[in-house]
Amino acid sequence: MLGTRKNRQASPACMAVIVLYLLTGTLMCSAATQSNEEKLSSGTSASGVLRTGIWVMQHVPEDDAQFLEFERGVRGNPHLSGVALGAGWDEVEKEPGGYHFEGFDRAIAVLRDVGMKYKLGIKPGTNTPQFVYQKGAAAFPSAVINPHRPNYGEEVALPLPWDPIFQEYYSRLIRALGERYSRDPLCVSVALTCANFLSGEMHLPKRPEDMERWKSNGDYKAKLLDVYRKYTDEWAAAFPRQEICLHVSPVLHFAPSEFTEKVIEYGISKYPSRFAIQNCSLSGRREDEGKEAYEIIRIYKDRVHHGFQSLASFLTQQDRMGTPEMAALNQVHAGGSYWELWHGDGMSVAVSEKVAKVWEEAKRMGYEAYKAKLVAGGLYRKIEDDTYSEELRRTRRRK
Repeated sequence: MLGTRKNRQASPACMAVIVLYLLTGTLMCSAATQSNEEKLSSGTSASGVLRTGIWVMQHVPEDDAQFLEFERGVRGNPHLSGVALGAGWDEVEKEPGGYHFEGFDRAIAVLRDVGMKYKLGIKPGTNTPQFVYQKGAAAFPSAVINPHRPNYGEEVALPLPWDPIFQEYYSRLIRALGERYSRDPLCVSVALTCANFLSGEMHLPKRPEDMERWKSNGDYKAKLLDVYRKYTDEWAAAFPRQEICLHVSPVLHFAPSEFTEKVIEYGISKYPSRFAIQNCSLSGRREDEGKEAYEIIRIYKDRVHHGFQSLASFLTQQDRMGTPEMAALNQVHAGGSYWELWHGDGMSVAVSEKVAKVWEEAKRMGYEAYKAKLVAGGLYRKIEDDTYSEELRRTRRRK
């Protein structure tokens, strides 16, 4: 029989249940709030856009002729899904705080007019402005040993990635870019650049003399890891709705598990819906299986959004790039979501159409069936069919 209101007192067991109920409700509300905050910070509630399809690499147009060529290409190629728009740091900031974003603005105005998505990329490394060194940043001297570079053999320098003066000015630039472009719904991705050499990839100088210089800086591996963690967070904070894309590559002589995978794990743990990885050396000379950057993509392909950039141009460097069919096979084997073509290829309707056609067929058939079709048709290339590297070495010896 229930007592009167005056005499109703909860037993200790009942009180424990009530406290547990209230505590559970509080925790659930807290978890829901945290989940919403994660969604907001990840950008999934803002756009949920992940890159797919054929993209074109585009350096920020430097003059009217380049701009008109870019505009005609973007408007006239129905196979393009987006543009990877990039520039060197020294092109957008020639003096401290004097940002020159006019080239970006002009190109982006065209993309907004046609409704095309874009990715932003800024390259520090050898494109670090001279004023950064004049302000006292430590320089790391090296040389260009990539024979495909127009400045092959030249002496160059990059800033020590953990130098506080370099970081002060680079962090300011990232914040300025975020203030200008992060609210644009067509800006769906940014390249995670920080410790770079000649490109937006993770490569760093590693000649014997370079390695001695790295070793003279103490625990350089730990310092580099701290740099990548710092700039993963800074790019993510400046662009809270965008994909943060790491261009993976071998880093010095570190095994992937020692370095690159740790950077990726950090990115996934902090920004699981926004962190992405990209291999910038997709080729069609042979299967890419076994190559370090490609294998990293395959390790993480079910955990993180990922895509590829061509190693070279189908139009002008076919011996280096290989065939679209074999490149499409490599794409499908690693489950790539997007494909960045070199500028000339992406601006060519014919090349873009060819790439889109073979890639679509490879996706529809699947890796094994498409490989069998290439073998049957005489289009499959084995490792021994790839003679490009040996021919390149012979050419260099003759010179």
